[in-house]
Amino acid sequence: MQIIAESGASKTDWRWIKEDGTIGQAKTIGINAYHISHENLISVFSTDLSIPEDEKITKVSYYGAGCGSTENKEKIKKALKEVFNSKEIEVQHDLLAAARATCLDKAGISCILGTGANACVYDGETITTEMVSLGYAMGDEGSGAYIGKQIVKAFLEKELPQKLHKNFEENYPELTATEVNQNVYQKPFPSRYLAGFFRFAIDNQQERYIHELVQKSFQLFLEKSVLKFEEHDKLPVHFVGGVAFYAQNIMRQVLQKNNLTVGLIIESPIAGLTLYHQNKSS
Repeated sequence: MQIIAESGASKTDWRWIKEDGTIGQAKTIGINAYHISHENLISVFSTDLSIPEDEKITKVSYYGAGCGSTENKEKIKKALKEVFNSKEIEVQHDLLAAARATCLDKAGISCILGTGANACVYDGETITTEMVSLGYAMGDEGSGAYIGKQIVKAFLEKELPQKLHKNFEENYPELTATEVNQNVYQKPFPSRYLAGFFRFAIDNQQERYIHELVQKSFQLFLEKSVLKFEEHDKLPVHFVGGVAFYAQNIMRQVLQKNNLTVGLIIESPIAGLTLYHQNKSS
C-alpha cells in the first residue's frame, strides 16, 4: 500500500492506494514543518490519522509546507519513520506537489495561492526556477493571508465602504484591534488566522471595492513571481489553492490582462498527486 500526503498551513489531505487499486482518504490538521514539534507530528500521524492496518506500507510520499529545507525534510521524515513501517519515505516541498499535480509530466508554471503563496517553473520532472518566498510577514502577495490582512486593516482603519463596513461588523461583531494584534503577534498560526478573513472577500467579491482589492493582489502576485520567469509567455500557468480556486473568475481576468495562458485552477493537489503516483508505479 502506498500513502500520499499533502499538507498546507490549514489542512493535510491523505490518500492511500491499496494493492487492489482501491483508494482511501482522510483529512487532518495543517502542518508547517517550521511550526510543529516532533511530539505533535507523532500525534497527528499516529492518533489523528486512521490508516488501514491490513496491508504492508511500501511507500510514503509526503509533501508539506516548510519542507523546502533539508532540516525540515529530515524532521518530517523522522516522524514518518517512527509511525509507518516503510523502507521508502519521500518528503518534498508543497511546491513540488503543486507542480506534479497540475503538470504531471509536462512543462508548466505552477503556483500556490492558498493561505500562503509560491510559484515555480517545472520542466516535467523537476522544478527549474522558484520565486523568492518571504512568508506572510514580508511577502505572500495574493494569498489568503495577504488579502485577509488588507480587509481587516481597512476595517480597523475605517477605510471600507459603508456597506462593507456594516457587513463586516455583522460577520465579526467581537473583532477589535487588540484581538487582531494578539492573534497576529502573540498566538500561533497568524497566517492561518488572517487567511480566515478571505471568506469575507469571496462572499463579497461582487462588490467593486473587494473585486479591485483581490484583482490588485493577484496582479501583485504575478509581478512578484510569474512575470519574472523567462518562460512566462511560453508555458501554461496553473494554480493550486482555495484562494485561486474560489476567486478564479478574477484570476482569469488578471491572467488574460497579462497575456498569460490559463492552465488548471484547482482547490487541492491531492487528486492530481494520486494520479501522478499511480502513473509512476504502473
